[in-house]
Amino acid sequence: MNNSIYNFIHTEKSRRLASIFKTIAVATAIATGTSSCSDIIDKDPILDTSESSIFSSKSQITNYLEGVYKRLGDALPGYFMTTEMRGDEFEDLVQNGNLNSYEMNVPVSGSSGEWNNLYKAIGEANDFLNNLANAKDIVGEDYERLRSEALFVRALSHYYLVVLYARTYHLNPSAKAVPIRIGTAATSGNNLAASTIEEVHQQIFEDVSDENISHLSTERNSLKGVTHATQAAAHALRQRLYLERWDWDNVIEEGKKIAEFNYDLRSLTSIFTSPYYTEESILSFPYSVNNKNSLGSNYYLANSRALEDNYSGIYALPLYSQEADIRKSALTVKPNTHITISKYTDVSSGTDWIPVFRYAETLLNLSEAYYNKGNEGKAKEYLSKVRRRSISAEDDALDIEPLTGEELKEAIYNERRLEFVGEGIRSIDIHRRGDTFDKRKGAVHEIIVKPTDDGYIYPIPLSETSQNKLIKADN
Repeated sequence: MNNSIYNFIHTEKSRRLASIFKTIAVATAIATGTSSCSDIIDKDPILDTSESSIFSSKSQITNYLEGVYKRLGDALPGYFMTTEMRGDEFEDLVQNGNLNSYEMNVPVSGSSGEWNNLYKAIGEANDFLNNLANAKDIVGEDYERLRSEALFVRALSHYYLVVLYARTYHLNPSAKAVPIRIGTAATSGNNLAASTIEEVHQQIFEDVSDENISHLSTERNSLKGVTHATQAAAHALRQRLYLERWDWDNVIEEGKKIAEFNYDLRSLTSIFTSPYYTEESILSFPYSVNNKNSLGSNYYLANSRALEDNYSGIYALPLYSQEADIRKSALTVKPNTHITISKYTDVSSGTDWIPVFRYAETLLNLSEAYYNKGNEGKAKEYLSKVRRRSISAEDDALDIEPLTGEELKEAIYNERRLEFVGEGIRSIDIHRRGDTFDKRKGAVHEIIVKPTDDGYIYPIPLSETSQNKLIKADN
């Protein structure tokens, strides 16, 4: 048996089935009155389990689904750090393991972590789906919801893969991207050709189709309503995908659908403090002492590895580094000559949650879409909603109302940078627009990477190309 990631998942199944119970179903927590999320997440795993025993009980099936979420959650801290270091907000001053990502020259031997972890999540979702199909009588009326949640995890994992390992959609939608794996971990096999960007997009749309979304919960502002796939979260994923496609009409339609669930902007700092869910939170991934979020401890606060790019970072721009703006005053620190973010503050236990979708993004997506549709009034309306939450018009050196044309577009882009710094979005924005990565502008060691350059995307890793005879290393 070879050592590919797919067979790894298969042969490690017994250990995996035991470990998934570290993250027990949130629904069970609520039903039994458990005092906190960490009380459950940190419980010892159930050992010597098998798929047949798990899928003989509805409660254990829902627990298995928690393991599917956890598998994707395991991938996110490393993935977010990779995408942040690829962007232009931070520099790797201590030259840690993210130096290649920062300098945009990742070798094929060093690009496997994100690939392997995301395909593990896809394999976990596929195994759940295949076993769930034989347990309809056991789960009863919850079958479609459970199925749709697993499909959402698979769709989100494919999305993260395609925006890191494939070229920009609008420049060439037929460019080769990544393999679509929708079978079980064992039967997918090693030999699978890369699909095109368009084909991956269509698979994501299929997994979060209107029909599948209709079976998801509409719960919000609660533990389960934020840590599980909901209708709003699925629409947020579709809105992101339409941004990739420059389909501004559908970006707007998805934004309107999200707004129907009555999300709202709340205290920005509350999103990053316990209990980590608010009326703004659409989807977040929880972490615990046994399942740590390493962003604060490994990169930002504790070790200060990811520090502001004083040449090109958003805080180098005076209008986006005002002390009256709480995003600067309350969510950053300056340990030395550079700023770093303080969104993830639990550096010892690593229990900070990672927000994936929040309502502020919905609004700024709408702002960008309306701008591209030529409706500058609407674009400024949504831009103002987000900015005025953090800094009042009286204190703001930036006057939004007279902005038009390129100045308005730049303001929208910069607002996204400031709002989501450290949340894994900036390099995705650069990539989807087909912009050039330009870091340390004006410095001796300026880094410029164009959309056609090799370093613009992560190379398909050697761990894949050495096992998969149908995939090509040049993507």
